[in-house]
Amino acid sequence: MKRLATFFLTLLIPLLLQTSASASIVTQWNYTVDGVFVEWANTLNDSNVYGDSTNGITGSSAKTLTYNYDGGVLVDPAKSVTGYSKLSWGDYYYNGRRYVRENVNPLSSIVLAATSGVIDTNGAAKVGLVLTHNNNAIPASNLDLASGIVRAILKLTPVGGSALPVFSTSLDFAFYETPNNSSTPNDVFVLLNPEVTQEAFHFYGIDYVMDFTKSFSPIPVAYRTALGLAADAVGWVTSEGATTIHETLLTIRALPTPEPTSALLMGIGLGGLALLSRRARRTA
Repeated sequence: MKRLATFFLTLLIPLLLQTSASASIVTQWNYTVDGVFVEWANTLNDSNVYGDSTNGITGSSAKTLTYNYDGGVLVDPAKSVTGYSKLSWGDYYYNGRRYVRENVNPLSSIVLAATSGVIDTNGAAKVGLVLTHNNNAIPASNLDLASGIVRAILKLTPVGGSALPVFSTSLDFAFYETPNNSSTPNDVFVLLNPEVTQEAFHFYGIDYVMDFTKSFSPIPVAYRTALGLAADAVGWVTSEGATTIHETLLTIRALPTPEPTSALLMGIGLGGLALLSRRARRTA
């Protein structure tokens, strides 16, 4: 009887320890997604950043963002970046010596809008950063936006818990004013670094992946052909002479990976069983 009791204790204790050591998956998160334009270029390939003089693209609605992770790398102390929530263009042309402004109204623009909400782990996608493109007719000689870089941040807080450090990454995109013909009547935004739309993080023994990959769709063949884009180019198409609202989509999923502690405790239990088995054979 004593040997039988020892057998069950050897098996049960590691299993109880394993259960208590197992981390619980966070099922819901409060989230905030925000972003600012930190760099952009016009159709003369003249680049500009926040605070510089105009290059024909006008920034407005300045905002400062603070973050702790940059592309998955911890930055200590936290970083801050100031940029614009809105870029406008169409009222400048280049006369060969300088940028000249004229009265054009309405201008074309792209606006970033923050979004907050609650997202379920392994649940449906929720709306992240919202991009609104006001695509208005502007003089053919005037400058257009050609490309830009958005600094985007994601703040996650487990429901009922404390906030995680703020995640951040840079979204690099190109903008194309396409020929307004029957095959390419609209304009195109192309994401140049789609690899940044997925990032893993570890929280209290569980690995999670936050994913924005569903935010962007393959660029249609006609536009890829006209613009010389790669076959796997992704982004979004905006309607000519209209306002297009593009909603990025965020999902969070938990990865089903066993914890090293649990595996170690189970190994201790199995080892105890093997030791008892050898002792039983010796005394038989």
